[in-house]
Amino acid sequence: MNFILPTLTLCLGLSGSVLAQEEPWDLGEWGMEETPSHGFSGFMELALGARLSSDPVINTEKTLADLRAQLQWDKDFDASGIKFTADFYYDGVLDQTKLQVRELVWQGGLNALVDLGDWGKKLDVKVGLQILTWGTGDYVFLNDLFPKDFQSFFAGRDDDYLKAPSFSAKVSGFFDWANVDLVITPKFTPDNYINGDYFSFFSPLAGANIAPGFDVSSPNKPSSPTYAMRIYKTIGSTEYAAYAYTGAHKSPASFTEFDEPYFSTLRVYGASAITPFAKGLLNIEIAYYDSTEDEQGNEPLVPNSQMRWLLGYEQELVKNLTASAQLYVEHTNDFDALKANSLAPEFDPNRSRVLFTQRFMYRVMQQTLTLNAFNFYSTSDEDGYLKLSADYSPVDQWQLSGGFNLFYGKQRFSFFKQFEDASNAFMRFKYYY
Repeated sequence: MNFILPTLTLCLGLSGSVLAQEEPWDLGEWGMEETPSHGFSGFMELALGARLSSDPVINTEKTLADLRAQLQWDKDFDASGIKFTADFYYDGVLDQTKLQVRELVWQGGLNALVDLGDWGKKLDVKVGLQILTWGTGDYVFLNDLFPKDFQSFFAGRDDDYLKAPSFSAKVSGFFDWANVDLVITPKFTPDNYINGDYFSFFSPLAGANIAPGFDVSSPNKPSSPTYAMRIYKTIGSTEYAAYAYTGAHKSPASFTEFDEPYFSTLRVYGASAITPFAKGLLNIEIAYYDSTEDEQGNEPLVPNSQMRWLLGYEQELVKNLTASAQLYVEHTNDFDALKANSLAPEFDPNRSRVLFTQRFMYRVMQQTLTLNAFNFYSTSDEDGYLKLSADYSPVDQWQLSGGFNLFYGKQRFSFFKQFEDASNAFMRFKYYY
């Protein structure tokens, strides 16, 4: 059971040395004979957001106040390439200046590292700080256990910032029988979870919203690497995939006996399929969340294991108008044991959480204006979250965006209702160079 943060269902370090050498490095041994393909790009952005109502436990009405510069650089070699993306920005909500390296990665064929002949041509390696994603859900993640930034998502930053980077090694194999991705992350990378810095959240122990601005201390962070794998293959017009993950929950959903939040261990096994259906695309995804520290479901400070299902469909209704819908279900295993051992049973979730999502996206004015409406609604919790946005870009050099994040519900402890005071309006102006 999570006494700080319910699970969201809709989400650096490089070291080296320079050695004196008599001869320069032979870049050809690494597939790095230089080619003229490289370049700099990026943008400047001003982003502002404010609450639609005050939050009694947050001392500011601001939810977003960014002045940001992003630099992107890439360089291609004969058999590999390097990409770099970094954001330098001032966060006016926290009054902090920050540098975030979002991508610093080398990618190339395995033969660029070790000559394995024809077999090595089937393997691709990507090493460094990178943003990873897979799965079929739209804003709903089952088998995608890579880090997310939910604070950015709720505040109205660009959707690109929902996905957070991790320092990982990804090996991809392309075979006749299937394709395989294996991701190893040596140092556990959590979500940028809701912790009270920007938005308050409901605490069952306090019986009210709190905003402690907490961070999980190092002893309570996993020290073991995390592993994720995907095996996928297209048969006919349908892509099938199987997934596995071993590591820990990405948000601190568990507590020690001293009431300290921590990341309990987790294994996930799943599968998905996406296929054309009628005039659109149909996707199905399942995942089993094995909470290995609570096998019987009777440990009140650790989340129970769950089965999760997703069914989605997307179709263009008329020209430039696309609609999609998803049905998502979280079923808690050993629910009777959870209720029998709960420390705050009046705030426990339902045995099954049912969530519907609907998206409408309309492009007008020769596709220079994109209107988006995305709604989450839980029939089991009777709460929801409506995200409205508009992006206007009449020329390639700039874009003006704005919208609303609106949370609603009946019970103050349900997932979306707890963020009602976080409802906000936002706008962003971005200039590309």
